[in-house]
Amino acid sequence: MRKVLISTSASAPIYEQIKTQVRSAILSGDVAAGETLPSLRQLAADLRVSVITVTRAYNDLVHEGLVRNEHGRGFVVLEVDPTIASGALEERVSAALQELLIAARSAHIDIDDMHRRLDEAWRNND
Repeated sequence: MRKVLISTSASAPIYEQIKTQVRSAILSGDVAAGETLPSLRQLAADLRVSVITVTRAYNDLVHEGLVRNEHGRGFVVLEVDPTIASGALEERVSAALQELLIAARSAHIDIDDMHRRLDEAWRNND
């Protein structure tokens, strides 16, 4: 699994940031069915957050049906229907684009500048 990155200045709570990134890793196939997530203590130590924060994120993923907590193994990724995964990822992109649109308009950034910035970000992220 890719490294989870959190921001203390983000509007989303830390547990939500963790949950969103782990969910995306599962839905995109970066973390396969049957794999275990990092332990609660390990991820909490890596991120320098409370174990309770990571527990809340993982428990939310259990309620979403993406992982289950197995005694002695930890949180194990479940099989996800590819159609559901694809739809969820598309919804995330749409939500991110809506948030970007609102921020760009607030900053008085025009569509041409946004296209340029998106192209640049796309090229630099490969």
